[in-house]
Amino acid sequence: MKVWKLLAVGVMAARCAFGALGEWDASLADFPRLAGEADDSPRFMRAVSAAPNGVLHVPKGEYDIASMLLITNRCSLSMHPAAHLVARAKMKYVVFWDGAADYHALSVYNPGGSVYDNLNVFIKGGDIDGNGLASCLAIANSHHFTLADISLHNGLVTGLCVTRETGGHLYELIANNVYCKCTKSGLAGNVGIDCQVSDCHFTDCIVVDYTKGVRTTGGSNRFTRCHIWGGTVPPKGMGFKEWSDVYARRKRMEAARKWTAEEERAHLARGVPEMLPGSTAFEVIGHACVFDGCYADTAEIGFDIRNSATIINSGFYNNPRMSLRKSTAIVHRRGTLHVAFCNFNGGAKCEKLYEGSAKGVEWICNNVSGGADMASDATRLFGQKK
Repeated sequence: MKVWKLLAVGVMAARCAFGALGEWDASLADFPRLAGEADDSPRFMRAVSAAPNGVLHVPKGEYDIASMLLITNRCSLSMHPAAHLVARAKMKYVVFWDGAADYHALSVYNPGGSVYDNLNVFIKGGDIDGNGLASCLAIANSHHFTLADISLHNGLVTGLCVTRETGGHLYELIANNVYCKCTKSGLAGNVGIDCQVSDCHFTDCIVVDYTKGVRTTGGSNRFTRCHIWGGTVPPKGMGFKEWSDVYARRKRMEAARKWTAEEERAHLARGVPEMLPGSTAFEVIGHACVFDGCYADTAEIGFDIRNSATIINSGFYNNPRMSLRKSTAIVHRRGTLHVAFCNFNGGAKCEKLYEGSAKGVEWICNNVSGGADMASDATRLFGQKK
């Protein structure tokens, strides 16, 4: 029995050693702070420099970031889910990943002329917290990039920015299980996911309490099962715990059928949660974007369509407990719009279904209820075409 236990320990040790060598090229654990360093930014950059075109492992822990981590050597990041990078000073982004090559060209070349096009660079895991001092993460310049299983808290301007600001080009970002959330006051007007490029795929991404959930200025982007909602940041003058308790009390009273008109007036008098005035779940500026299985949950505008778009299998709802009494499911400014197999539900009895000319809209098999009179609006505007 002792021999088997020793063998098992040996096998586990071998697996750990293989994992450390096979899955990453450097670990932040091997780059401690040096004398005189008051934050973790310098050690991060030393570790990144040690893994060009490689993978840097970031263990569990809290890391103070006082200057932007600019990654230009195509180092990928593999971060523990509890690796928490927190901005401690004002900066543009906590992390800026830039492929730093001519990605306008069809391929990327080595100095000797051979093709070197690293198509599986990535950032996976971790929690990047702008802390109200910085945007969280920017990604630029790649022919293919994977972003997965990451949290982006309290971005000053954006949570995630897929950007062209360095003059380069990126397409085919694959983003999965990206969770953007604000847990601080004073950030109204920010954007959870700002996609300035085209041909990207966002799947199972969640944005909570960024004033604009998703903004896409690039075209032909695909959004699948993305949920945008808001209302956890309290109305001004209230604390987070107080607002959370008020919300929970209302739910309990509604369940017991004790919620009265007087209670409703008192609830509305507290004001609207900070991130909801002027809010938009999905702002669609680029052309030919597709939203499949997406959910616009409690915003002044659910889908703000400024160019041609397709919305299928998706939903809209306005949570009456969040006190928002101005909400429109679709604002359609121009372009063709295909809407099919969706569910639009106005929960606070004040919602509008649609603003626009109704020209260029194909409306197929959608379920509409609630609001001021959303079902009648659907019949009047689109005839509930099936």
